Amino acid sequence: MSRALKLFFLCILACLLQTEFVRYIRIFTVAPDMMIIILVLLTDDFGTFGGFVAGALMALFYDATTGYAPAINLVTYTFIGFMAPFLRENLDRLMRKLRHKRFLEYFMIVFFLTLVREIVYIGYLFLVGAEQGFVTIFRLMVCVVYSSILVLPIATLVDLRRMRVRRRREEKQKESEFRRINAQ
Repeated sequence: MSRALKLFFLCILACLLQTEFVRYIRIFTVAPDMMIIILVLLTDDFGTFGGFVAGALMALFYDATTGYAPAINLVTYTFIGFMAPFLRENLDRLMRKLRHKRFLEYFMIVFFLTLVREIVYIGYLFLVGAEQGFVTIFRLMVCVVYSSILVLPIATLVDLRRMRVRRRREEKQKESEFRRINAQ
């Protein structure tokens, strides 16, 4: 499968997870932001431009499925997809002496980007005249912490899958080389 199709289908999957799956894992009626989690994990493979495109696609799919006007989500998720690789690069440079820093990086990136998204969303609610209070701040904190914690098991599953695919590729390469040597 080409990289563009893979990215397209992963964006659809992220949108489906955000709209359908997260309703079953809510805490205090607050759902985690699965699209940010998947977007951060996608930028590991697709880089800055892929993150930019994936963020825009996810936001458009999400707005289309929920009926929102494509405005605030398009801006925030595109920004998140663009910034996640830069944050990873800078955190990688800052924490170069740590051994198992990958999951700490994921945690910090999702924490920061979810916080930015929630602050933008609260600002949007303020501009449209919605009343803000303690519940809004509580919702922000729960969503940020919940999304940041949820990235860890998902990143573990993604890493296990990557290792399995890499192992299969190496086995196929060894097998093809063995066949080539035996054919001579």
